[in-house]
Formats: sequence, structure tokens, C-alpha cells
Amino acid sequence: MQINRFNEYRVARRFRIANRSMQIILGLCLIASLNFLAAKYYERIDLTQSGSYTLAPESKAYIRELEEPVDIIVTIPNNPDVAEQQQVHQHLRKLFREYEAAGMHEGKAYIHIEFVDIYRQRKRAQELANKYNLTQENIILVAMGDRTREIRQADLYEVKDNTIAGFRGEKAITSAIIDVSSKDEDKIYFLVGHGEMRLDDVDPLRGLSQLEAFLRERNYKLATLDLAVDENVPADADLIVVPSPQASLLPEEVEKLRRYMNERNGRMIVFVDPGRRHGMEELFYDWGVMADDMVVVDDGPDFRSQGGDLIIRRFAEHPITNLLVDYQITALFGQPRPMRTDPGSLKDPRLKVTQIIGTSDQSWGERDYRTQDPIQFDAGRDLKGPITIATVSTRTAGTELGINIPGGRFVAFGNSDFITNNRLRAFGNRTLFFNSVNWALSKNSLLKIATRPLESYQVVMSERDLNRTLIYFAIIPGATALLGLLIYLIRRR
Repeated sequence: MQINRFNEYRVARRFRIANRSMQIILGLCLIASLNFLAAKYYERIDLTQSGSYTLAPESKAYIRELEEPVDIIVTIPNNPDVAEQQQVHQHLRKLFREYEAAGMHEGKAYIHIEFVDIYRQRKRAQELANKYNLTQENIILVAMGDRTREIRQADLYEVKDNTIAGFRGEKAITSAIIDVSSKDEDKIYFLVGHGEMRLDDVDPLRGLSQLEAFLRERNYKLATLDLAVDENVPADADLIVVPSPQASLLPEEVEKLRRYMNERNGRMIVFVDPGRRHGMEELFYDWGVMADDMVVVDDGPDFRSQGGDLIIRRFAEHPITNLLVDYQITALFGQPRPMRTDPGSLKDPRLKVTQIIGTSDQSWGERDYRTQDPIQFDAGRDLKGPITIATVSTRTAGTELGINIPGGRFVAFGNSDFITNNRLRAFGNRTLFFNSVNWALSKNSLLKIATRPLESYQVVMSERDLNRTLIYFAIIPGATALLGLLIYLIRRR
């Protein structure tokens, strides 16, 4: 009888080796194919009712257009004994998972997330401080190459009635990504030639050297503008700042600014101190602002510091001041002048004027501050408080087709001391100025990313319900175990 070759030991052994080798090869091919398909056709499905794990379409669109990787470095500590910090990290980690997923293009990661404990990782913290010129802790740093943007913890949450109402981290982070990835830098011109405060001046009372460093660290290009020399406002001017002129502008200089604002939908921030003749009355009238020749005196006990400065506590709701209102942050001003709405300009339907900063009820606008000693309130002559000391206005540019397009933006402060070297870092001064710049440049206004509500779920169960749930969850694994044991016994027989 002929013996089947497959029953021979050597042949059977070789056959099994070939069979196992083929299984391994096929298994590896299957794994490689699944990874290829997962990388090429990657998709995440958010099953939550509120879409908590889904980025806004705007965020996804901007991330998809990234050409270089973006580094996001979190230096907010995660102390297990501080519930607030744990909540911040929980929200951030959940959000950053979505950014990392959206940042995967063709197998390459365009979003890099790093959490750094600056108290334990001292060496890494020092490296970051040296590389990015970090000046404060507890921030989120968004960087692409040399361009950086800092996000503070206060920017991540929306506060109403002293209570955190929502998480707006996505809007803050996407705005920062847009800022650092943008190839166009906003250029800010500071007016000179009339005794204005200078960017290169280190004087504590009139210098703006700290403000210059602050703006350059945030990727703004800075330049000076002398309207007595330049025929027109430069074409690349995104924003003009007039920092406390000590002498009046010439009529032809004011006319250049008016043309820039009206014909080119320009953007301006003006700081005018009391007792100074600025010569910009017609420009102010165009934008619905009246800069009265008065000095604001404030006797409110909670509105005056020991050094005589004004503690600003009254802010209207506006994108410039919302953060100060939400977190009850004050600002520190020197003596201001009124900067209120001009009643004569309210007839223009395209112009919207908003008074954003005010003094206390005990304040007044003193008209005879040059001659009266001691200064006191005169009911028939002085302006009764509260007094507006900062006003903003916008203008829409209508067309013949009835379509309104964005127009210019104008910000006027009745004080300049709060941006000088010795006051810039006091209280919310820097935030107030930076928000004014961002609003004037219309930054972040095009992002329609809604604030995410903070949802919490709680399951209340009785002891009977808990025992019943445990029994239900034990049925499936218990039944599986019994079925396995039964099959094992049958096979042994």
C-alpha cells in the first residue's frame, strides 16, 4: 500500500511551517491595509447630543490650510488639590484631542500639543522662556516658527454673574492659530511730530518702550508717521495710533487722517489728555465723538487710589471691555478728560457710537480747571457724573445695491497714562489696550464659534437600583462563561 506523502513527518512539518508563514504574512498585510485605510480615510464620529467633541467648521477649515506645523504649549499647572486647575486641564485635553485629529493630513501632524509643568520641568521651562521670550506663567503659547500668540486662562471661559457660564477655548485657540499662521502682518503707525509719546522712549511717565516690546512680541509691525512730511497715510497702514499729542495738528494733517478714515475705511486709536489742544475736532465729529475741554474729578471712595490715580471700575458691555467685566478687572488711569458721544452726529444712520468706560456717580467734568482753586463742582457749569472717558464708533459703508460692507473703526480715550511704561502692567491696562487694538483691526470678529456650555451629568440611584444594575451587567459575562464551560465539557467527552 502506497503511503500518502502528507502523512510523512518531514513533509507534514514543512507544510505546517509554510502554512503558519503564510498566515503571518497575510496577517501583516491585513494590518498594513487597515492602517493605510485608517490613515487615508480617517474620520471621527461625535455621538454626543451637544457636539462636545466636534470642532467648528471654521476651525477645521483653517487647520486644513496649514502649511507648517503649529506648536501649542500649555504652561497652566495641573495641581490635583486645586479643582479649578483640574477642570481647566480636563477641558483642554478634550479639546486638544480634536485639534490633533483635525491636524492629521496625509500621515503628517500639523498640530503638536505639549503640557509643561514649569515647576517640575525647570529645564524645559527655561528653554521655552529663552526661545519665545515668555514673560508670564499660566498661559497657552501658540507658535509657528518665530510667530507666537499667548492665551491666558481668563480667555478660555465666559463668565456671567461671577459664575463660569461656558468654555470658549476653541475660539481663542483657533484665533491664535490664524494669527501665527497668517503671512500678512498688521502694520501699526504711531503719529509723531506734535510731541506725542514715543515708542523708543524709556521714560516711566511718557515712554512707550514697554508697549513697543509688547506689540512686537505679538507679531505687529510698528512704524512712525509724520503727516507734515508724508503726503498721505501710507497704503500699508492697518491702524493709526495717536498717542497724546502735546500740540494741535495742522488742518492739512487732520484732513489726511479724515480721508484715510472715510475713503479707505481706516482704523484709529486716539489718546488725548486733558488740557491739550489737539486740533482734531472735525475728525472727532465725523465719528460721533466729543472731546470736551474739561478735567474729570472723581471723589468716589472706590474709584481713587492712594497715589491719586483713578481706578476704573465702570465698563459697558463691548468686545473691548467684556473680559474686564466678566472677571471684574479694574484699570488704572491718570487724570482723564471727557470723551463722550457727540449729539450732533447721531443723525448719521451708518454711524454707531458706544461709550465704553465711565467714572463714578460722585465724579464731574470740571470746566474751569485752569482758573478755579480749589476745584469744586458748579451745578450750572460743570458736567455732572458719571462721565464717559472712552468712546468707540463704527461706520458701515453702504452701496447702491443696498449692501452694507464693513467700514472704519475709531477708538478715543480721554487719557494716555494707562499705556505708559509705569502703568502698562497695572491691573487690566494692558488687556484694555490690546483688546482695543484687536477690535480696531476686526480680529476674531469673523469667527462664529459658539461658546460651549459646561455640561455635567449626575446619576442618582437607590441601593436597589444599583444592585439590579450589577445583576444585569453580570448576566452577559456569566452566560458567556457558562457556555464556554459547557463546550469544554462536551469536547472532553
